[in-house]
Amino acid sequence: MREGEIILAKRSYEEYFSNMKESTFYQLLARLNNEQVIGKLAKGLYYKPYKNEVYKVPQQDDALAFFTNKQRNGMVVGEKMLNNKGIINTDCDIIDVYTNMIEIKSTRFICGLNLQMLEIDYKNYNYVLTIEMLELIEIIDHFEEVNKEKLEEFINLFVSNYDETILTKILLRKSYKKRVINTIKIILDHYNVSNELYRYLNTTSKYEFPKYIAEIIN
Repeated sequence: MREGEIILAKRSYEEYFSNMKESTFYQLLARLNNEQVIGKLAKGLYYKPYKNEVYKVPQQDDALAFFTNKQRNGMVVGEKMLNNKGIINTDCDIIDVYTNMIEIKSTRFICGLNLQMLEIDYKNYNYVLTIEMLELIEIIDHFEEVNKEKLEEFINLFVSNYDETILTKILLRKSYKKRVINTIKIILDHYNVSNELYRYLNTTSKYEFPKYIAEIIN
């Protein structure tokens, strides 16, 4: 292994040490950590230490590469996602990430990453695109300056690839506010894309609508 490379204990046990008692395996990991043969990042997560910097931990880029695995096992969301798309231009020290690499019940902060577990097919482009749209709607109005041209490009990309089956599967795994679903419905209706998102909405309710998206579709 290279220095700083992250080890997921559970996966290592299942792949290489399953002939050993699991309790013994974790006792050995604890001993190796005490002897600084390996370093511990968090529960169940270890790494190969740096030879000349014993207390140095993996950098944010290394952790991001591990938890997303080239978008096969995770994705960037939040402010960094909007930065990557050119929709906003801000400094972003902490990166929000969805991943299926580890089992976690709530958000965990590791190496500058806010990690949440979400079990979806990250290799499927439409899953990623749909989540990006859902996440964008939730946070877009938090920013003072938005590149509306880039925002419109992304909306058009989402509309042209819209798949209601995928959206339904995502909503079964992660809860989004009704105002987010309503926003998607209005966007799809504006572009004459057939949908049945009314099933998730209350027809008597008035939902808040993102101002930047309103400026584009109006």
